[in-house]
Amino acid sequence: MIMNYNLVKKISTYILSFVLTFTVPTILHADDILKGPIPKKSKFQLDTRFTYTRNEKGITTLTNNIIGKYWEGDRLGKWVFINVPYKSVINDQESSNGFGDITVGVGPGGRINNLHILSYFALTFPTGDSNERPALGNGRYDKKIGVVHTFLTNDKGFEIDTTVEYNLTGVNNKDINPPNEFYFGFIFGGKINERIRFATGLTDLVKANGDFLLNSRSVLRYTFSPKIHLEALIDHGIQNHNVLKYDGLSLFLRYNL
Repeated sequence: MIMNYNLVKKISTYILSFVLTFTVPTILHADDILKGPIPKKSKFQLDTRFTYTRNEKGITTLTNNIIGKYWEGDRLGKWVFINVPYKSVINDQESSNGFGDITVGVGPGGRINNLHILSYFALTFPTGDSNERPALGNGRYDKKIGVVHTFLTNDKGFEIDTTVEYNLTGVNNKDINPPNEFYFGFIFGGKINERIRFATGLTDLVKANGDFLLNSRSVLRYTFSPKIHLEALIDHGIQNHNVLKYDGLSLFLRYNL
């Protein structure tokens, strides 16, 4: 009886783990223009992001991320951030609304000539309700290590931006530890005129079990002033394995204090 119970429990856990891997929507990473340079005249930035995604299962997610950042330094500096998401998740049968999982991060940053770098260690807390249907959070603590960089030509007319992140996933509230995740993003582009920049490229999420999602991403930035700029991002799923494709549209509004 005990052996049969343990076997059933083990099989159920594997099945649930597979279902979660296949159905949970992918978190949208923030690969965009001019990520690396630390503002010279502002130490605080308020970053508001509105994101719409719809995956191939017909699940629609609306997310409003409020991100606060503090940074200082030029050739050698530091920065900290907190990301607070509020989500609405909708499918054909049900919907849910509420706060998602909050992330707090800190790390060094700096510059080597025209190469601007920000690295970070971040912790994601299970503040979103994972028992809601659809779920608003992952129900686990995740530890993330990452680096973002921007390379600019001398006249700032051309840029290359990358993000690399490794996510050490924790055990969730159903005693399942999903595969760790590796994320890479690469976009390139430059100045159209003094106020507008455009860049395009690819993002790739790869899980330790081989599941993956490859997206295209295009970014358009309009700068109102040194303190305020607006970005529009378009994401499109290209290829995947056991991670749902999605199409997404995002608007980022940033204000340097």
